[in-house]
Amino acid sequence: MSDVADDALDWDEWMDLSDAEREAAVDREMAAYNRWYDGLTLAGQIAHGRRAALRGCRATRRLIRHPLCPEIIRQDARERLKAAQVRLLKIRIWRATGSRPGSA
Repeated sequence: MSDVADDALDWDEWMDLSDAEREAAVDREMAAYNRWYDGLTLAGQIAHGRRAALRGCRATRRLIRHPLCPEIIRQDARERLKAAQVRLLKIRIWRATGSRPGSA
């Protein structure tokens, strides 16, 4: 079976769940992610945050450059790009000082 068909099946199963079941599933996944993230070293957390911010920058830049992208979407993408660049700056400070900016 293709990935698209698998995704469609997963989506149908997801939509068949009640709101409480969906919330419980999201809570379980978030708890698993938090355990994984908390288990990373400081360098690992910094690398993970940096990779995610860089992926966001690349994706929003592609969207801004897309010729058929409406201007309202471009404006939103510019704001998201600016936010990702600020995150990268904060990560650089975190890496240099060992503490997150604003956490003191």
